[in-house]
Amino acid sequence: MTYLWPAPPSNHATLTEVNIVSCPMRYLYLTSVAISAFLLGAPTFAEAQVSRSAFELLDVEGELAVGAEARGALSAADVRAPDDSYVEAWTLEGRAGESVTVDMISDDFDAYLYVVGPGFGETLYDDDGGGACHARITFTFLENGTFRVAASSTTPRETGRYTLRVSETPGPAADYPCGGMNPAVLSGLPTEGRTLTVGDVVSGSLTANAATITEGRKAEAWVLQGRAGQPVVVTLESSAFDAYLYIAGPGLGEVLSDDDGAGELNSRLAFTVPLDAEYMVVASQVSEGATGAYTIRVEEMARLAELPTQARTVVVGGTVGGLLSSADPITAEGRHGQAWALEGRAGERYTIELISEDFDAYLYFVGPGLMGPLEDDDSAGDLNSRIAVTLPQDGVYRVVASSLDPSLLGRFQLRVVREEP
Repeated sequence: MTYLWPAPPSNHATLTEVNIVSCPMRYLYLTSVAISAFLLGAPTFAEAQVSRSAFELLDVEGELAVGAEARGALSAADVRAPDDSYVEAWTLEGRAGESVTVDMISDDFDAYLYVVGPGFGETLYDDDGGGACHARITFTFLENGTFRVAASSTTPRETGRYTLRVSETPGPAADYPCGGMNPAVLSGLPTEGRTLTVGDVVSGSLTANAATITEGRKAEAWVLQGRAGQPVVVTLESSAFDAYLYIAGPGLGEVLSDDDGAGELNSRLAFTVPLDAEYMVVASQVSEGATGAYTIRVEEMARLAELPTQARTVVVGGTVGGLLSSADPITAEGRHGQAWALEGRAGERYTIELISEDFDAYLYFVGPGLMGPLEDDDSAGDLNSRIAVTLPQDGVYRVVASSLDPSLLGRFQLRVVREEP
């Protein structure tokens, strides 16, 4: 059995779980004075006595029962706390020694949940303990009596519907983060024979009859057959609407999503396929209303150590100029990468700088004897990159110019200096 022990809040706080055996009765303590102060700005509480919890003075929306659900809605008609969030209260009868889990579930706002009652010198509260934007509190009644469950929101004046569920044991929490896409929404979309493989370039169209996902946005789903370990880049392009791309499937942990990663309102996601399985690729839009044609491009991500140099060679002791463009291969994190050759001998030490006024420089260095790519963002200052390296072996190494933001491209300079031993 675990109790919920929040860290000290500013207004709202997040929770950690503490085992009751090792830390009995260590809820964060909020005295009745503090609770009254929390709700002091609401007219209903102007005459509240500090010896009583302000939550106990709220009008009751209804009664909760173990094993049952109740539905409510936060609205402008509700009492407001000083942080401007709306609050509604429910009662729950408890018997000493019984343990319960109270879940507050809402797809309309970020839920925030409180519990007060007999035997508790503290207020229990939670933000996202139920996964997604849902709140959850698991606790044991210390005395018989009537407890108050208060439903609220994390940010001011959020409104919408919610469900309160009281269970003897906690059920599974939502497996996606607050603000993220629910995988179940995407997995329920029809594919109607739309399939993808690496190397495909396909066309589709969002129409008024297309499926609708969150906030009324249109979406069309495709099935991508994935191979474990394969690095893949998926690009969604449209001149008709602001593209938004989702990818969901086993082993990803959560739904991948992107807005403008490919530049010019187009989307791009790069990932390594976790399993031999089918993955859902969903073409959607940033806002509802716009429809039209789109293109999905599926490519295998280029490996840094295999990028072609095309006779490009850095100048040791000098500077060379280049142009990073959309024609360059897509590499790690969906970034375009342009490779330049550096031939050196074991023990030689080089300092390499990537400088650009057009984009935030990101530099890679790969080659024989290195366990993996060396990489740097801003070590040269002013959004420029620098890598200092001692070569472990004789051979040809690749200096790869890239951009931190995959959507930004342009001109750059590579400066290479060999240091004396």
